[in-house]
Amino acid sequence: MSVKRFRIQAEKCAALAKQTHDEESRERFMQLQRSFLHLAETEEQQERLAGQLSALAAANEGKPADSP
Repeated sequence: MSVKRFRIQAEKCAALAKQTHDEESRERFMQLQRSFLHLAETEEQQERLAGQLSALAAANEGKPADSP
């Protein structure tokens, strides 16, 4: 799932938490919201790291390998 989709799901959970009158359900929706936000943040970090690794690999292309 993409970062955008995780954030959309988090927003839906927040909306459902506000609409419910049952405290237990509200807590579950709020926990789901936090989980989706955490997943979005994790996905963003992975994408950022993948970009950095790609940039490093591109910068190292064509350079001679270190000799032992």
